[in-house]
Amino acid sequence: MAGLTGAAALVNRSLRNVTPPSDPLGGARLPWRWRGYEIFATELGPHNGALPLLFVHGVYAGGSSYEFRKLAPLLARERRVVALDLLGCGLSEMPNVDYTAELFVEQIVDAIGEFFAGPVGLVGASLGAAYCIRAALRAQPRVRRLVALCPAGLAGDFDAEPTIGQRAAGALFRAPLAGETAFNGFASRPSLRWLLAREVYADAASVTPEIVDHYYALTHRPGARYVPAQFAGGALNADVARDLPFVDAPLLVLWGEDAPKRRPASTAGEFVRLARDARVETFAAAGLLPHEERAEAAAASIASFVSEGDEQGGESAAEDRNARPMSLASVPDIFKSYDVRGIYPDQLGDELAYAIGRAFVAETGARSIAVGRDMRPSGEALSAAFARGATEAGADVTDIGLVSTDALYFAVGKYGFAGGVMITASHNPAGYNGLKLTRDRAQAISLETGLAAIRDRIARGDLGPLAATPGRISKRDVLDEFAAHCLTFIDPSAIKPFRIAIDAGNGMAGLTVPYVFKHLPCEVVPLYFELDGTFPNHPASPIEPENMVDLQKAVRNGGCDLGAAFDGDADRMFIVDEKGGLIGGDLVTALVAINTLRHYPGAKILYNLICSRSVPEQIEKHGGVALRSQVGHSLIKKTMRDEDVVFGGEHSGHFYFHDNWFADSGMIALLQCLEVFSNAGKPVSEVIAPIDARFRSGEINTRVDDIPRKLEQLEAHFAGAQIDHLDGVTIAYPDWWLNVRPSNTEPLLRLNVEGDTQELMERHRDEALALIRS
Repeated sequence: MAGLTGAAALVNRSLRNVTPPSDPLGGARLPWRWRGYEIFATELGPHNGALPLLFVHGVYAGGSSYEFRKLAPLLARERRVVALDLLGCGLSEMPNVDYTAELFVEQIVDAIGEFFAGPVGLVGASLGAAYCIRAALRAQPRVRRLVALCPAGLAGDFDAEPTIGQRAAGALFRAPLAGETAFNGFASRPSLRWLLAREVYADAASVTPEIVDHYYALTHRPGARYVPAQFAGGALNADVARDLPFVDAPLLVLWGEDAPKRRPASTAGEFVRLARDARVETFAAAGLLPHEERAEAAAASIASFVSEGDEQGGESAAEDRNARPMSLASVPDIFKSYDVRGIYPDQLGDELAYAIGRAFVAETGARSIAVGRDMRPSGEALSAAFARGATEAGADVTDIGLVSTDALYFAVGKYGFAGGVMITASHNPAGYNGLKLTRDRAQAISLETGLAAIRDRIARGDLGPLAATPGRISKRDVLDEFAAHCLTFIDPSAIKPFRIAIDAGNGMAGLTVPYVFKHLPCEVVPLYFELDGTFPNHPASPIEPENMVDLQKAVRNGGCDLGAAFDGDADRMFIVDEKGGLIGGDLVTALVAINTLRHYPGAKILYNLICSRSVPEQIEKHGGVALRSQVGHSLIKKTMRDEDVVFGGEHSGHFYFHDNWFADSGMIALLQCLEVFSNAGKPVSEVIAPIDARFRSGEINTRVDDIPRKLEQLEAHFAGAQIDHLDGVTIAYPDWWLNVRPSNTEPLLRLNVEGDTQELMERHRDEALALIRS
């Protein structure tokens, strides 16, 4: 058996000793190092103001820009053309990585930014055309024309989830020795000739020895089987039905009338049906490569179609990327009070992330930026797009990879970065993503302190100048040092060996908790530690009681001393006691305040006005100075800096620390709670009981048309109360109080009521709601 294996290995090795393929287009080589890999790109044609074109080949064994060897030179007579060999294909580097449709889409989007200054047309073939459709949606303002040559991705053509048989084929090709052997058989000259004649060309005579030799050379480069393995396994399939209806660029579909029955020309109708603006042209005596078999006719059709885009201005009309307006009506809507947040890619796509990177540097002047991201599927693409924009503006970017938001704040403060961005949508549903931005020392940027200015720059196309020398991108691992930093807030040796259930909600706590707790004697019972931005178990929003049910069960059934839950980006944290009882963020604020005052007697402690009255009572009881604040982390952090506050907390589960650059950290708050419980020497429920003597309604939202009028009515109704307007309207009596404040983003009023008894809380809650909803 060993002899047969060795013989097979020698045969496989010998099959790799073929003459390397040559550059088929003969244009100017454009060096491009994409994410550390060498990408082969060729440029032809003049820079003359006509709409330039980016060519993307089909993705299959031997796929490369070779298939455009006839078409590209014809179109390059009148305009600039850039042809890519995608990663793992053709003459590009062929690493053994996890090839996916998304990887190729990201490469196309990045190539638009890398090689073109203004508008561009995309020309894609087969699956490459499907990826171009998705890329056109991501780079919506840049893509003026879209040409699809026998595209895949619809009508049962590489658009479905892979079958068991496909997965088995993919696994076979990926196997080290068996995969080499199987792929060599598939990629033999007779097999290639048969496949091309039967499935690709209309006329078998078109399959010349030169064509077979070229595909043979490409498929026998080291690493050439990795992309076909994923292709065979169905991992590269791309269903464009959800993308195409939203693509603004006009679409031209070209197809050969003699295409095989498996992919007939009638399929083109499916693309026309879904697209906003599409047309079809078919060619006699052509199969799935009309751009080869009928190159002159295909070039004429494309030239006529693309020339309509010339009237809107090509590269010279764009005056480079310095003034590229984002004609997106949704831009103002996704810039929230404290961050940017929207649906990916419809509201927040890679192009907008690129623009934010450029505008961020122009507005803040930051020359060193830390970039982190959470586990959402779109995070890597948005992170790369932001970094590209920032580096083009001259800033150096350090990619700290998958981290929690509080680890990003730590990195900015600890290593002296001039700015930071966290790619996250926190607790929002899976379809969302966003950006949290900071200046130096982890100072959060809100609408008032820079977000509005960045938004307005993008809206008017003022992204700032491109740097003569772009910045550099480097990587850094920060989680070990982040864990060490968090542990400085407690005495680890004083922590008792608690059994603690922790629900990460498939968010970033699943990564950060093990880094911290490996230094503590606690036994962690993990719930949903697998990073998964689709949130398959429950939303990563622990402020909602329904999302705490699994944790409560785990604590009760597992005999745990307590439980903790984090939100998606792990900057917020909530606790349950040993009975599964929920402990609000305001009571955690009280616990951490008590622990903080042990180390900083007489210190100022900040709490927001939604917190229970028990919070200021406990602060003052333990010798601290209680400061009442508006809701909102940017406002709280500024107040803490201005007043030199040691600790601040919110009912929403945000906890801020002076020695953490005034930034919030759910991890540090949890550690301080463990120290409180360890010192108390009794069950968590008994520690909480003395400070949890009141009854709270929780936050109740109501849609209201005339918010100012409703607030006036509430004040008039409770005229005998103590009333203040720190944030909305607070109405206070000796034994109960309520606060009503408007939402920053929606026509909502948010009501919170607390009473010394359940009856008081419920009676005045219902009284206030009746007024608000009348």
